Amino acid sequence: MSFPAPYDRFEGEVKSEWIDLNGHMNLAYYIVLFDQAFDLILAEWNLDWEYTKRTNQGLFAVETHTLYEQELVAGAAVRVRSWVIDVDSKRLHVAHEMYRASDMRRAACIETLNLHVDLENRRVTPWPEAQRSAMDAAALAHCEAGLPEWVGRRVQMRK
Repeated sequence: MSFPAPYDRFEGEVKSEWIDLNGHMNLAYYIVLFDQAFDLILAEWNLDWEYTKRTNQGLFAVETHTLYEQELVAGAAVRVRSWVIDVDSKRLHVAHEMYRASDMRRAACIETLNLHVDLENRRVTPWPEAQRSAMDAAALAHCEAGLPEWVGRRVQMRK
């Protein structure tokens, strides 16, 4: 499997129904696009919705941090670059950057922490060996390639 560092295979478009009264994409839909980009990565590792249906296991997001930098308007094409920051026996830490495709200016960033969950008992459970191995390899490649400078940033009012 060819897994780029960063992972940059997602392209999307801002839908007109996502535009709020300020005339730009509502903050919730940035998350939708980031989630769609993450779905591509999960499919690479065989952790997609078919995996969930087959195994009754899936991923839960338990923490996110989003930074909004540029407005996006209806019809804007976007690209998302993603990094696997870290992985352990049950957790996955990823970061994504969304770019306006017309000028490749960064529009938003998100950092997420996800858990692998057994959906029957609603408990965190270890990753299957094959998926864990693929995630470890991606995390190593992404760390060696260099992570974004904003990863680990906290919400604060700078003075």
